[in-house]
Amino acid sequence: MNNINKYTTTIILAGLLTMAGTGCKKFLELTPLDNRVEQNFYKTEKDANEALNSVYDALQWHTNAGGGGFSPDPMMADIASDDSYAGGGSRSDSPEMIQIDQQKLLTNNSLIRVYWANHYTGIYRANLLLQKLPGITMSDAAKAKITAECKFLRAFFYFDLAKWYGNIPLILAPQAPSEYCTAQATPAETFNQIAKDLVEAIPVLDKSDLRTSKAHATRWSAEGLLGRIYLFYKGVYKAELQAGSVAVNGAYVLTQLKDLIANSGHDLLTNYADNFTKANEFSKESVWEISYSNDNPWFDWNYIQGGEGNMQPQMQGPRIDGDPSYNTGWSFAPVAQELYDAYEANDPRRAATIINMETDLKGKVTTGYQHTGFFSKKYTTTNEYRTTAGQYELNWGNNYRSIRYSDVLLMAAELDLANGGGSAQGYLNKVRGRVSLPNKTVSLAAIYQERRAELALEGIRYWDLLRQGLPAAAQAITISGKRGPGYNGDQVDYNVTFNQATKGLFPIPQSERDQCPVLKPNF
Repeated sequence: MNNINKYTTTIILAGLLTMAGTGCKKFLELTPLDNRVEQNFYKTEKDANEALNSVYDALQWHTNAGGGGFSPDPMMADIASDDSYAGGGSRSDSPEMIQIDQQKLLTNNSLIRVYWANHYTGIYRANLLLQKLPGITMSDAAKAKITAECKFLRAFFYFDLAKWYGNIPLILAPQAPSEYCTAQATPAETFNQIAKDLVEAIPVLDKSDLRTSKAHATRWSAEGLLGRIYLFYKGVYKAELQAGSVAVNGAYVLTQLKDLIANSGHDLLTNYADNFTKANEFSKESVWEISYSNDNPWFDWNYIQGGEGNMQPQMQGPRIDGDPSYNTGWSFAPVAQELYDAYEANDPRRAATIINMETDLKGKVTTGYQHTGFFSKKYTTTNEYRTTAGQYELNWGNNYRSIRYSDVLLMAAELDLANGGGSAQGYLNKVRGRVSLPNKTVSLAAIYQERRAELALEGIRYWDLLRQGLPAAAQAITISGKRGPGYNGDQVDYNVTFNQATKGLFPIPQSERDQCPVLKPNF
């Protein structure tokens, strides 16, 4: 399901190259073949909504026109954590994904360049629309709502960048060519701006669910995102946030989460596994969701971001032939034995999260690199998402549930516990009760363990480890000499050493540093 209408709008943003001879003047005087250029765009409310859709569009991208591999954020984070390995067909399938798995990233890794470029494209689009809005003919209320959505999206893009890269350029307006090279801001400056964007957006965004909003960010999306951002910043940088004149501390964020819990109408689905079915996209449990679809069947491997498909299911699907439930994938991000063993014996979330090759697959499985016998079940190549039009690998419509209500309950439990409230136990009990597990005495350790089981393979575990501190992350991620019974291949392929000197970050892409010498290494 994709409720954000997409439009193709060509906006000419760059000057023409100088041409020699008398033909130059004639060429420059020609009427543009495309009559929708920046000079006559950004005039009407329809233009503004098309431009807003272009900002949302960048959320979907896992590659870009500059080339490079596929970089779905949740999958990369799972591979960086102790929950998944790199996988793929062979050791040579994606050496750059193996660098993420092995914590040995090089500055010329194309995945980190693609990720950087895609997120700054989204930020540029948000900044440009924010700059143009005052001159667009539309109501003040409509302008305020689009402004709030742009700020939410800009905060989302910057949070992704700040998590992975630490010190990044903080750009809040479209730049002239002379301004393209921008020095890095401190993490405090970046995170405070992220918090400011969200604090300003929250009171303006719609108080609705995602189906009613047609996949646009809501007040509840922003409150949930603020909780995630605060907990990460507080854990990693041991400091509070300042959103302009608003002190964003634990008590403030807890108030936002309690507002979401009490007033949003969001709740847990009765059956945990239903969260990841097509019928339950934008369900009452989904607080923020990134939309994908096969509504625009796509064939072009050279311009993948022109379609609306999600590459993560294709990448994570098992290499299976003849199975009645699953289509063949590329077997990236095979699940580690450690995650399988982390579940309580009677926890139904394990079967809803992990495909066990021995019990769940009926077809012939071709083993790939770092084969463990386990695959992600949440975002995979299930038949209900298989398209009959377009290149099927490019058109998986599995939406990504970025923030679920269960995550909100566990974030609230963590903040309530830290701020001396009396609700933490109830929040934890509610999450466990949904899957018929007995109550467990609330503690920070119990909350972290519940987060691992509840949110596994949703791209969250890595950040939960980092906010517990680098020694804790190293203890969890570093593995030597351990293997599960389904592992196939040399032991060296399963050994990982977390390098605390990198602080868990991606390096600044070398291509960016070559173009902008003021960018400094971030570790």
